[in-house]
Amino acid sequence: MKSRLILTFIVILLATPLWMRIGWEFSPKRKLHMLIVDKTVLNTNSFKHRSINWILDYEKYTKPDGSFYDINQDYFGFFPKEDEKYVINDFEKLDEPEVDSLAAVYNLAYFADTYGVLGNEWYAHRDINDNSESIYGGLTEKDLLLMKKMKSKNKPVIAEFNTIGYPTPVDMRRQFEKLWGIEWTGWMARHIASLDTVNNPDLPMWIVRAYKKENKGVWNFKKDGMLFIHETGKVIVLESGKQLNDAIPKIYTDKKNQEEFNVPAVMIYPYWMDIIVNKNDTNNIISKYVLGTLPEGEAILAANGIPKIFPAIIHRNKDFKFYYFCGDFADNPTKFRFAKLSGITTLKFLMYNAVDVTDRNRFFWEFYLPMMQKILKKSYTSI
Repeated sequence: MKSRLILTFIVILLATPLWMRIGWEFSPKRKLHMLIVDKTVLNTNSFKHRSINWILDYEKYTKPDGSFYDINQDYFGFFPKEDEKYVINDFEKLDEPEVDSLAAVYNLAYFADTYGVLGNEWYAHRDINDNSESIYGGLTEKDLLLMKKMKSKNKPVIAEFNTIGYPTPVDMRRQFEKLWGIEWTGWMARHIASLDTVNNPDLPMWIVRAYKKENKGVWNFKKDGMLFIHETGKVIVLESGKQLNDAIPKIYTDKKNQEEFNVPAVMIYPYWMDIIVNKNDTNNIISKYVLGTLPEGEAILAANGIPKIFPAIIHRNKDFKFYYFCGDFADNPTKFRFAKLSGITTLKFLMYNAVDVTDRNRFFWEFYLPMMQKILKKSYTSI
């Protein structure tokens, strides 16, 4: 009897994906003309907008002609080619009427990443963990013009981490901040699983050098912690057990917004974030970051003008529709083979390592996916 139950369970487990796929095939398509901007595409993995396309596929949102979005074609920005060649397809050669036409035909704009591509990332002979010049990137006048046109037509605009960071010029940043009623402090931060330069070869050496330069050549960190990097190059390090009692930042959402966006009350977030200040009372703070600081850590943050609690998601839905995700939310290593399995979200607990707090798949399945499903549904029903 026991062996038969085990065999039955295995058969069901193996058959479930097939039925899920059939369910996806027969579910109805929905047309949603979505404009995606990603200037940081180093290869066909397209991690910076991969999550967006995953959700578009899963929810069966299509382009106006009924075809599905192609992750390697249907966006504006940087297009990698073979032998270190690339093509740029953005708004820079368009005049104002042409940009206005884009805003007229698209239902929603998502600025997933404007950081761009650095020389050491693109050219194979360069050290990827060092800093270098920008080949392409940054928010431009034409990007802002498109945002303004979308805003004037009351169409949703989504932007996220580093939209106004390096290499965006300061004047472009100021225009963006004024347009949406927010302000960047100049600080960005992230959790690091190991601050030990020996055990963590992926720790960017330019960050270590910048810290040593200001701290008498000393980098005496071994545990996990948080890095805070200012646009001027200043680096602050908080280490677990010394300045932090919890090195993983948490996103807190109140009950009203939990229900509206289908997100949990608390979610850990181990990746890049920018520390943003809301400057307009009509903006709604959907979620907030809370840092797990000890008294020493709080004193260091306060001395550098860094708050312990700051926005994670800023939303405007009165006179216009706007979302700013104060984190690299769309950058997730999601597996596309699951996107065409209807009901796969019921098995989301199998899609990430619950023990590994650095596994960004947890954030995708538990927070980003349900939130974006709600946002896209609102955009679709408002067409």
